[in-house]
Amino acid sequence: MSSVLTIRGGVPLTGRVSVRGAKNLVPKAMVAALLGNEASVLRNVPEIKDVEVVTSLLQLHGVTVDKDPVTGDLTLDPTGARTAPSTAIDAHAGDSRIPILLCGPLIHAIGEAFIPDLGGCKIGDRPIDYHLDVLRQFGAVVEKRPGGIHISAPKGLKGTKISLPYPSVGATEQVLLSATRADGITELAGAATEPEIIDLIAVLQKMGAIISVQTDRTIRIEGVRDLGGYNHRALSDRNESASWASAALVTRGDIFVEGASQRDMMTFLNTYRKVGGGMDIGEDGIRFYHRGGKLNPLVLETDVHPGFMTDWQQPLVVALTQAEGVSIVHETVYENRFGFTEALIRMGASIQVHRECLGSVPCRFGQRNFLHSAVISGPTQLTGTDIDIPDLRGGFSHLIAALAANGTSRVTGIDIINRGYERFTEKLAGLGADFDITSTD
Repeated sequence: MSSVLTIRGGVPLTGRVSVRGAKNLVPKAMVAALLGNEASVLRNVPEIKDVEVVTSLLQLHGVTVDKDPVTGDLTLDPTGARTAPSTAIDAHAGDSRIPILLCGPLIHAIGEAFIPDLGGCKIGDRPIDYHLDVLRQFGAVVEKRPGGIHISAPKGLKGTKISLPYPSVGATEQVLLSATRADGITELAGAATEPEIIDLIAVLQKMGAIISVQTDRTIRIEGVRDLGGYNHRALSDRNESASWASAALVTRGDIFVEGASQRDMMTFLNTYRKVGGGMDIGEDGIRFYHRGGKLNPLVLETDVHPGFMTDWQQPLVVALTQAEGVSIVHETVYENRFGFTEALIRMGASIQVHRECLGSVPCRFGQRNFLHSAVISGPTQLTGTDIDIPDLRGGFSHLIAALAANGTSRVTGIDIINRGYERFTEKLAGLGADFDITSTD
């Protein structure tokens, strides 16, 4: 059963939405509970598909996961951890890439892990080579088997020195989750330092891990024999907050995002202000709104933290189609993230994508023939059309384009959005969006 969203555009989104724990932290914190010898409690948990997937995978491996019916807090007890059938893991993993992060914790807990062939959003190569190389450096034995990869460590995981060729968030998470109970000291150079990484380190420190972060992107982990549980409130989802901010700009609306954190969004807030968006920053959230005048074009490059986050790029590109003049966006994190612009062009946007690095410095995609730079001319009137959602952030970007467009749009593939946006249709309804949902076989 799939759903079709029929959107009648041209209605400004106004009102209030609440944003809870970050998609890029909560599933990883749930996995971290496997490392403990007692129960952990995770608070501020959103109702998203990735949480459901990890819950199922943990339960398959004998972890008891209890959800508070009032608060939604999760209690995760790993004391009954066990091996799970590979076919069941494959069935429950679906297209999520989260299972690769279970490797280190499962090896510590039960001595082995099986990872099915992985899916995820089609925005770039996103290879798991980093992960497998990391695990091998810890002493793991990696074997390709039908339907996936079996990983074991007959002699246990050993501390090691690792240098990442690119500050990959996923590989950094893999190192953290594997090194905390490894024998000896692990030093990771070239690490990612996103707020979600720092929050994961906070979770692990609460469990008893010894982890220090240096100023040169080096993380040092002193392995310990045992870890306890944690009680932790997840940081808010800065990506969802930024998406609602862009929605306010594109639809000429006014949205208060409860839970939006200034500290974790400073680079986005600077850019939002340069474009011409209005904001009022409060203790419990941020109000984002269209000031009523013209939007300004800009030159923008995505980058790893503390740069402009790649997940912020796609919703903002929709806003730039309404800016007065020419904007240039250079994507340096995922090579195929401009595929979503095809639907915007059909809606009337003026966007050209290029293989060249249209930024201040050449990036790693510059000589590889990837369409990773975009030139956006505006303002242009968007018109409703039929859209099939390609990925999570691009999908939400298509939604806000349809909400701003003249006429009606039919949007399919919306289930992808549930991976990272909690109850997004309810939130849209609360903001006054004009739409219907129908189900198809």
